[in-house]
This record gives sequence, structure tokens and C-alpha cells, in this order.
Amino acid sequence: MIEPITPEIFNHLVELAALELITEEADYLYQQLNNQLKAIQELEAISLEEDLPITSHGVPFTSEISPPIRTDKWTPYPDAEEILDQAPETKEGYIVVPEIPHQELE
Repeated sequence: MIEPITPEIFNHLVELAALELITEEADYLYQQLNNQLKAIQELEAISLEEDLPITSHGVPFTSEISPPIRTDKWTPYPDAEEILDQAPETKEGYIVVPEIPHQELE
């Protein structure tokens, strides 16, 4: 059985993720995380045959039923300036984004 996430562990996860949550948001996320763990426990409780093959999809995805692979085709947008005009800052045809400060984890 998976133990529920304690408030202490939840607060630690919030700190690691550098989230700024108001009390209502934190309470909601805390409850949802524990609900997800409960759902996982319910799925794990379903008994399966030992020789059941592992699958990644409910329906076999064979080449016979799959659509043919399409070739990628690059089509430039007809008016790139229209897109660039929407950006707060551009330089030499590129959108300038703010630098994100990095923090070393200990």
C-alpha cells in the first residue's frame, strides 16, 4: 500500500518545484495528489493473469491498420512580421525572451 503524501512531504515538493501557492491552491493540489495515489492503488489491486503480455496500447497498432507515414513538408508562414509584431521584444527577426535565473540545487 502506498502511503498518502503527508503535509510535510507536500510542502517539501512545493518548495522543490518553486511554486507559490495560496492556501486554497495548496489544499486542492494536496488533495488531488493523494486522490491520484488512491487511484493508482485501485489499479494495482486488479488481479491479472501471470502470462498476460505487457502492452502500451489497448488496440494492436500494426502496419496493416496504421496510416502511411507522411513526409514532413516545411511551409513558411506567409507573413512572419505579423507574428513578430505581436512579441513584446524582437531582435534581428527573433523573439527575445527574458532570461530565467538559475539556482544551484544542493
